[in-house]
Amino acid sequence: MSATVSHEETFFPDRRRLYAGACQDFADRLADIIKKRRKASMALAGGTTPGPLYDALSNVPINWEKVSLTLTDERWVHPEDPASNEFLIRDTLMRRRAAVATFVPLKTNHAKASGGAATAEKRIAPIMPFDICLLGMGPDGHIASLIPGAEGFGAAVDPAGTRKLAGIHAPGAAGAPERMTLTVPGILASRRIVLLFMGQDKLNVFNEAKDGRGNSPIKELLAQKKVPVHALWAP
Repeated sequence: MSATVSHEETFFPDRRRLYAGACQDFADRLADIIKKRRKASMALAGGTTPGPLYDALSNVPINWEKVSLTLTDERWVHPEDPASNEFLIRDTLMRRRAAVATFVPLKTNHAKASGGAATAEKRIAPIMPFDICLLGMGPDGHIASLIPGAEGFGAAVDPAGTRKLAGIHAPGAAGAPERMTLTVPGILASRRIVLLFMGQDKLNVFNEAKDGRGNSPIKELLAQKKVPVHALWAP
């Protein structure tokens, strides 16, 4: 991909219009990708923010049987645990028309996420680069489970690293401290990155990172020019 791509920002007046706009954008892009390449792939964020988007997308009339889905990160819990991001995707997106999409899980039977990283990386390799990588953003500017101060953080955010997935242990993190996450090279193995976030506090973090200030992981994402980032925000 060109090293001179530019990033985009679309700010909506309210969340209802953000979700509607994001749904239409995803639907149009997926339909176009499928038409051109006969298949599409997405890495999707967990958490509460993207839920309404997934619900809206679930009934979009595209060829979902040609779409492969995986996660940007996963909490190391059973897939049927409500804290699981896989549970979220199956519960909100993979129903109605989107029920026929293919899901590629990150969770393995290994006791720790770090032990399952190589296995999960082999699983997702066939659907990379992702056509769309959807990221949320934490109050501290973290993306996926690239949580500052967590065990494994330094290696996972190394842009010169070769691993696309890594285990992270973040004591105090919501849901579960043990996580599997896309690394920075894993996130950048995408054709397009969408950053979905809300609220003034997160907008302040975003603007600080965009100006090259602070130490949040989002700063490096916005500084790179290999993969376009489209930021979607509402109050």
